Amino acid sequence: MQRIIKFRGKSVADGAWVYGDLIHMKGRKMAIWPTEEQYNGGAIEVIPASVGQYTNSCDCLKKEIYEGDVVRQKWEATVLDEHDDAYSAKGTQTGIVVLRTRGVCMSPCLKENDLTEDALLTKNVPVTGWRSEIIGNTTDNPSLFEEICNP
Repeated sequence: MQRIIKFRGKSVADGAWVYGDLIHMKGRKMAIWPTEEQYNGGAIEVIPASVGQYTNSCDCLKKEIYEGDVVRQKWEATVLDEHDDAYSAKGTQTGIVVLRTRGVCMSPCLKENDLTEDALLTKNVPVTGWRSEIIGNTTDNPSLFEEICNP
């Protein structure tokens, strides 16, 4: 499988999301050369803080996952207790998507499960696209993750 390298960012002009190739300009400005057909006028300047790279993964609804997305993923595991009894445990993890050297992760991550109380994890938790659902992003709603952590 060939890796797709593309970015998204919010247009300075109208706030619309633009997808394509990232361009660095003078004065620390950034632009995206759109890959979508509706744009045919060249590069579009974007808000630098809104720029995120495509992770090459899609969520359970087939939406592309980008850096800065807030995702919730479900997990299920078989747990052995101290008496070697096995039981099923399940829960969710919610976090902000980041790219790390070891892959696509959520950091920080709120772990909600039936084994322990809710816990905020500071270590990176791998993102599995088919188990995940995008629930927002840090550009459109910068306080979304904090609202989830502190209802």
